Amino acid sequence: MPSGTLPKGPPVTVEKSFRVRCFVYHEKSTGLFVAECVDLDLMVKARKANKATRELRDAVFGYVRVAVESGQDAALIPRPAPLTHRIHYHTVAIASRLSLLSGDRLFDCTPTTQVRCWA
Repeated sequence: MPSGTLPKGPPVTVEKSFRVRCFVYHEKSTGLFVAECVDLDLMVKARKANKATRELRDAVFGYVRVAVESGQDAALIPRPAPLTHRIHYHTVAIASRLSLLSGDRLFDCTPTTQVRCWA
């Protein structure tokens, strides 16, 4: 097939889903809220927790979409954060389950993405 031409026939929609762990915390040194995905090594900072959460979701969806569309999802997902970030996540998770932290610190930003592929 010549370069730059699409295969014949209709595209096929493929659905893939990935489970990712995300959390948000307040960074006292800067006064900002940090939302972090420890399974994709993505981090967003904002002045409000809900904005940081929303922006991290957008970053996760964008990252996963590009990884899947490029066919590199097996190599790029997961992309673990450094060990210290994963330990921080688990500390927050345990504290949240024991009700030691107020508010929602953990949140679901697991993307399900549909990608059009040529069969």
